[in-house]
Parts: sequence; structure tokens; C-alpha cells
Amino acid sequence: MKKNMIFLCALLLVGAASMMAAGAQTKPTLAVFVVGISDNTLATTLTTALGTNLTSGGRYVLTTVNTSGKLAELKAAYTAGGGGSIDRNALAVWGHKEGIGAICLVVDDVKSNDHLFSAQLIDTKDSKLDGHGSYTRTSVAAGDVARVALALAKQLEGAGRKHATASAKNGDLNIELVRVEGGTFTMGCTAEQPNCDAIEKPTHNVTLSSFSIGKYEITQAQWKAVMTGVAGTTATDVGEIYYRKGANCGNMPCDDQRPAENMDWFEAVTFCNELSKKLGLEAAYDITGTGTSKTVALTGKKGYRLPTEAEWEYAARGCKGDGSASNAVCENLQYSGSNDPNEVAWCKENSSATTHPVGQRKPNALGIYDMNGNVREWVYDWSGNYSNVAATNPTGPVSGSSNRVLRGGHIERVPPQWIHISSRYIYNAPSYRYNLNGFRVALP
Repeated sequence: MKKNMIFLCALLLVGAASMMAAGAQTKPTLAVFVVGISDNTLATTLTTALGTNLTSGGRYVLTTVNTSGKLAELKAAYTAGGGGSIDRNALAVWGHKEGIGAICLVVDDVKSNDHLFSAQLIDTKDSKLDGHGSYTRTSVAAGDVARVALALAKQLEGAGRKHATASAKNGDLNIELVRVEGGTFTMGCTAEQPNCDAIEKPTHNVTLSSFSIGKYEITQAQWKAVMTGVAGTTATDVGEIYYRKGANCGNMPCDDQRPAENMDWFEAVTFCNELSKKLGLEAAYDITGTGTSKTVALTGKKGYRLPTEAEWEYAARGCKGDGSASNAVCENLQYSGSNDPNEVAWCKENSSATTHPVGQRKPNALGIYDMNGNVREWVYDWSGNYSNVAATNPTGPVSGSSNRVLRGGHIERVPPQWIHISSRYIYNAPSYRYNLNGFRVALP
């Protein structure tokens, strides 16, 4: 299948005629769109299978609206963007006008033989995500479609209802991880990185063990599910934003699928420990003290944690190793997944000064989203200058700094100066809270 061949199809089937005639239909109607599959038969089969799965529980009925005009419009926009993202808000507005209650949008971003399916279930009334899901598979044939459809449908149907509750199951919290095979790479201001600061130099070789990292930035829903009710926390302690029982959300909108932000570094590592507890893992951090006098140390236990700065950059570069110290193959792009920031990042030039739901831009070669832009991301390391000495699994300086590192840039930064892959933010104390500081999690 060729990546640049695009096929869109919409599933438009007739609902129960007797209910329609009686005017008794109360369930929202659903339209399913599949984007990116070059095989017409597979696209149609997946569309039908998804529609069947999503309506089997009786939550939706399939729409009867004629969408041929909208299909042509979406196809033109998708092609013109070189495979770029579809405007979810515009799609929701159209669906609402047509009386469609929900739209399932699935994108298959084919890289070599790997199919990276990402799905969104959109409520057309307010354009919010009722759920999202993903599924990666090498090579897809007719016999694989049922499995892909079922996996996506389970995530789509479960996410919207389960996000708000803290559960002992990873799936209920919807923490999606991407496996990153370790290797050796060049960290810092490499040749393709634009307008580097001095703190991005010199380049140096880093060797990493394999690890897993969050596919998305931690969302507001995930933060609430983990942190609500944590002993000793107050509205201020847990980020001062979404958790004041329906009131003010700070400077960014309340939206379960947007990244959680406005927390300091201490709160980010507390989240990691609390998440580990909920999932039956040992805490990765020892946290002692209170307020700005807290001390945090790695325990060596295999719970959720923040990625190290080196792990973050390795993942952002889309590096693929073999799990050994051999040289990894990296994308060598200015931004995580593209040389065009508008394809992969929400930044000052395209964000309309607001954060956006995670996973709307293109992923990088590993299938990871939003490594540049949207919100900056806390990593584990204390701040420090680079040296040209090679390192293995570095965690930053052990002394000489009072600040922690942030990576990735945010919506108020302008590319290429401030959100390219090697950009660093090293001057913020761990108690520093800002409404555009977020994070993603990692596992050893």
C-alpha cells in the first residue's frame, strides 16, 4: 500500500425505519469515515466493521445523510495538506448542521508496511472527543480488518465513559505507550536543527536502553482520574485548573482530551507515583518533605516516571534502535515527524492561542504525537550544560543546579526558533507552575 494514495469512505446506512416513522428515535446518529487506506475493498470493509461494532451496543444508529459532497471536500483538504490533519471542529459543525450526532474518523498513516490507525469519536454538538483509540499493525489484509475494527471500537466506546474514573486498569485510564528500542544517537544541535541556542551544544553521543513513552501528552481527563482525591492535595496542589468542581479552568479551556497543564515538576512526579499505585506498580520516586522543600529521588523500581531528557529527545527524533548500543536510525528532521511544524505541532502560528486535544497533528516515525508544541513537557533531569563526553542512560547533573528541564515548546512559541527538537528550557525551578507546562509518562 502506498502512503500517498488516499481513500475516504463513509458508512451511510438506514436506521430502523419503524422508529424513524414514529418519530421515536432518540439515539444519536453516527457516520464513520476512514482515511488513508489505498485499498478500496479494505477501506469499505473496515468502515462497515467499525459501524457494526459501534452500533452493536445500541448507543448509536447509522445516519442516512448523503455525505458525497462532504467526502469530496475532505478528500481535497486532506490531499492538499500532504496527508495533514482534518479540521475536527469544521467536521463537527458540518455534522451538527446535518443532524448527525457523532462522527467516527479513522486515519491509517502507513509508514513502510506499518499501519498506524488512529481513531476519534467526535460529538458534533460541541466538537469534543467522546473517545480516541489507536492500533498499530504490520501489513493489513482482509482477514485482519475485524481485529482492527474491534480494537478501535473498544477504545472509542470505552474512553469517553471511563476517563473520568480512576481504575486499576491501564485501559480504563487510556494511558497509551509506544515501545522505543534503545540504541546510540547524537543528541543536541545536529545539522538539521534551526537557530540553536548555546545550551543545545555541543552535540554528543548518548546510548539508551529500551523504554516505553506516552503516545500522547497526559490529558485533563487522565489527570483528574489519577489525582482527584489524592491525600494531601488541594486545588492548588494538583494544578489549580480543572479540579475545582466545574468552575474556572484557568487560561486554557476545560476539555478532557486537551493536555493537562499548569502543574509544577513536583506535581508531575506525584502523578507518576499515583498512577503506578492505581495500576499495581511500585512507585518510581521517593518523595519526601512538603512544598518547595520536597526532595525527589529515583527508586530504581519499574513504575511510571517522567522520561529523561535523553529519552525524550531520542523518542522525538523517531529513533529506532535494536535494543543494543548500536547506532539507531533516526528521522533527522527539524521537528518530531516533519520539517514543517504545521504538520506536527500546535504553535503560535497555527494554534489560535489555545491548546488543542492531543493527537490531532501527524505523529512521528514511532507513532508519537505532539512532541513539539501544544504544551511544554517536564522531563526528569536537573538542568545542566551539555558536554561532548558520550553517556549511557544519563539522568542529568546530580548537583550544581536548582532547576529542572522542560522540552518541546508550546502554543505561544514561534517555530523554528523555540520548538524544534533540540530546543531546551533549563531555567525553571521544580516548583515553577505555568499554564502551558505539561508532561507525558514513561516506563523502563
